[in-house]
Amino acid sequence: MRDKVVVRTDGGSNPNPGRAGIAFTIEKDGKLKCAYCEVVEGKITNNEAEYIALFKALDFVSKNFPDSEILVLSDSQLMVRQMKGEYRVRSKNLLKIKRDVDELIEKMNFKIEWNGRNENKLADHLVRLVRGEIDV
Repeated sequence: MRDKVVVRTDGGSNPNPGRAGIAFTIEKDGKLKCAYCEVVEGKITNNEAEYIALFKALDFVSKNFPDSEILVLSDSQLMVRQMKGEYRVRSKNLLKIKRDVDELIEKMNFKIEWNGRNENKLADHLVRLVRGEIDV
């Protein structure tokens, strides 16, 4: 039986495109195991930030929770639908990041689902924190 890991991701830029932040949280057995956030250098879009957050989260999971069953929850409907193959990826910048994500998930038991922003509060808060929009 595989361990189950829940990953919540978020990313955003302000303005769009602009200064961006990414964040993810990792939960196992209903307990928070990791909360991570960072500023992304350069001027990027909200969608690029969402994908970068997903990539960084999956990279972390692959190294720290190998052989786990992974459920990713994101409030980005576009990214979730693109990852499920429901929407095509048209942006060259997103396509590059998505290919990197696809490489990672080839070796994973991976599932992605949409969830609302209010179910993703910690990751959303961390993104706004690293972008300097709120204080600790």
